[in-house]
Amino acid sequence: MSVLVGITPDTHSGSKLKTRIPDESIVYLWDRYLEALLENCAIPVLLPITDNDEQICSIVNHLDGVLLAGGNFDVPPEMFGEEPKPWLGKVKMERSNFELKLLKEAVRSDVPVLGICGGMQMINVAFGGTLYQDIDQERSGSAKHQQEQRADSTSHTVAVSPESRLCEILGVGLKSELQSLEVNSTHHQAIRDLAQGFRASAVSPDGIVEGIESQAHRFLMGVQWHPELLYNQMDVHNRIFTAFLEAAATRSSL
Repeated sequence: MSVLVGITPDTHSGSKLKTRIPDESIVYLWDRYLEALLENCAIPVLLPITDNDEQICSIVNHLDGVLLAGGNFDVPPEMFGEEPKPWLGKVKMERSNFELKLLKEAVRSDVPVLGICGGMQMINVAFGGTLYQDIDQERSGSAKHQQEQRADSTSHTVAVSPESRLCEILGVGLKSELQSLEVNSTHHQAIRDLAQGFRASAVSPDGIVEGIESQAHRFLMGVQWHPELLYNQMDVHNRIFTAFLEAAATRSSL
């Protein structure tokens, strides 16, 4: 039986797409997330953004896994105890509030969760961690983390912790004893303080946390890069999806 994975979509208003309602809000998702799941024999479901607790509980009860996708927005600093700074990007409170509630309900129900880019940052914030609102402005000496080349190409490596579950998942795809992995990079926020109960599973050469995983949950992890843009050309990145879906399949069989 194929597993059912709910994906958090992005929203946009004031689109140039012609509709019969001016400034109608649009819910959308990049195809690459759907393709990565479909090609691994999962059934992706675009989730409706809602703040209704009963609806969120019902949504989670029907899912085998939850994927918190990245998007063109920042995690609201209010969620980690800070005021917005001038370099903060666009925030989407409705989506972020939904993701926070969805994540907590999924964790409560032992539904496997994978966070990608902003999704990883949300996991960290949900469990009490904090973020840099902008790497360039708040962390001296850091490398550029918004690559200029195409996002489906790699721009730097990350060191994967040999004690991590991520290392176990990636296995022989890592570069020998260095346990390094080539990744892409399209973010300007990053983890500052890691949430309690989590460990950093991957770190960039300049010290930015690029992967996290819970030490208390069956499958709750995130990566800062975008494996959905690399999985079909570098099998090592596809292993992130296969491990996630294997955990989801265990729930579907219950």
